[in-house]
Amino acid sequence: MPRGRGRPPGLTQWVHSLGEQIGTELGQVIAQSVQRTLESSIDVNALARRLGAVNGRRGRPVAGRSECSEAGCGKPVLAKGLCRSHYYRARYRAQKEGTLVSRGRKRRGRRAAQQTVPAQAIPS
Repeated sequence: MPRGRGRPPGLTQWVHSLGEQIGTELGQVIAQSVQRTLESSIDVNALARRLGAVNGRRGRPVAGRSECSEAGCGKPVLAKGLCRSHYYRARYRAQKEGTLVSRGRKRRGRRAAQQTVPAQAIPS
């Protein structure tokens, strides 16, 4: 049976408008529900700050971290009183000037034993 036969002429339009109206009202209900959920949700970061929780990296308290000693920086300290960017900038400058003292890496195992030369083996 072909579509549309036997139906009153305005029924299709009425069903279509009813569907749009239900969709609009359903959208409003969902939006209100989401809004209520967002208003009642807990701000975990604010709660953690108030409780003085750790930042999760190395167990240091967030509030206890010192700031970079460079004027106007205010970023957290990485090493030697400097933030990451200022520390690496100072390290690069020292390396270019030749004043950087490298600690070197400790070697373990056979390579370290092979590379060390006993004092008796050195000719005088």
